[in-house]
Amino acid sequence: MTLTATAYFWVGTNANLFFLSVGVVALDIGLDVWEALVAVVLGTSLFVAVGFASIGGVRSGLPTLTFTRATFGPIGNLPNGVLTWAALVAFEAINCIFAVFALLALMAELGWEHPGDTGRVLATVAVLATSGAIAVYGHATMVYLQRGFAVTLTLVLALVLAYSIGGVDWSASAHADLSVWETLALILAGGAVVASGPISYLFNAPDFVRYLPSGTSSRSILWTVSLSSGLIALFLSIMGVLLASRGDMSDPIAGVEPFVPGWLFVLYILAAVGGSIANNVVAYYSSGLVLQAIGLPLRRWQATALDTLVSSAIVLYILFVKDFITVLHDFVAVLIVWLAPFGAVWITDALMRRWHYDARDIHDVSPRSRYWGRHGINVRACAALLIGVAVCLLTINAPSLDGPVSAALAGADFTWTLGPLASAAAYWALARRSPVTAGPAP
Repeated sequence: MTLTATAYFWVGTNANLFFLSVGVVALDIGLDVWEALVAVVLGTSLFVAVGFASIGGVRSGLPTLTFTRATFGPIGNLPNGVLTWAALVAFEAINCIFAVFALLALMAELGWEHPGDTGRVLATVAVLATSGAIAVYGHATMVYLQRGFAVTLTLVLALVLAYSIGGVDWSASAHADLSVWETLALILAGGAVVASGPISYLFNAPDFVRYLPSGTSSRSILWTVSLSSGLIALFLSIMGVLLASRGDMSDPIAGVEPFVPGWLFVLYILAAVGGSIANNVVAYYSSGLVLQAIGLPLRRWQATALDTLVSSAIVLYILFVKDFITVLHDFVAVLIVWLAPFGAVWITDALMRRWHYDARDIHDVSPRSRYWGRHGINVRACAALLIGVAVCLLTINAPSLDGPVSAALAGADFTWTLGPLASAAAYWALARRSPVTAGPAP
């Protein structure tokens, strides 16, 4: 694997409608276009953390949920593994829904105007089966296919923006007459929604670059991953804001149809399906690694089959029971509560140990391992994680969960800022004298 392949991989992975949809949410919560764009820039800036986290995969050559045993202990890391798997399956479902919307629109374009429940089920099966089939072939196939997705999808999405930007309502806003603080609070809430994108990679970003040469410079890893993942996400989030200012984007496929010519709408549909599958392949790959790290004796195809069954159930539940945009907002908000502190703790730990991990002990899940801690748990890391989670719960703002601090501050959401900072500071204070984190440089 090379840095160029890494860049193509990240562009292809993020060229999907998730980031367009979080841009839609950023406008829909009550900001005007310019304020929503500020929230988008702030939120996507956290892709720098993704680039930074990727250094761990290159230095260790291991998946995230394997080398983070050094941070939390072999037993202490198991809950993180379970939560990671659940989050990845949820992302598989969300990506699938984008593709289902696209396939339903394609069915209508081809003459099946009312596909109904049958069309939804068929589209769900087709998308998840294709994603799983590609994922079974492993890392090399995934990286190769992402190169094609990166170029094709970006070109199509750029054309959609070019055709639609002329009708953007730059003064569009769901609410008016907000105070300065209320506006700032909404920007922070919008930033949290957008930041869920980069934060969502803190449990698997190192997995994708671990085949780079171990001597690759940290600066090269940081900038290659940060820019290739962040710029395409920024572009799509901006696109979501601008399209939402023109009309209803609760369906991110059908919402685009009035703004573009028919031939481009068909290309957009195909791009949406391709982008969803591309991102799902990555999720399937990582979830398989997570299940193996947890200790389940599953082969790749068995892990993929399990993921497909669970994510299919989630997709059908959302399609038939819930409103998608509300579910998306709730999911990304709750995800940050755990994942932002988790990422902050293990990255702080990696810095303190200068990215060095003992290859033998990291695979030893017995009390003989230097990473065993107390009964298999690094109490310092788990305590720091819980501190961050508590801060997030106090400061969250989501449709179904409103923290007391957030409520007192007009809905400002600090989960993506104060939560990880609290965990990082707590872990540094608790572990700075630990003999484990003071290991030698490689």
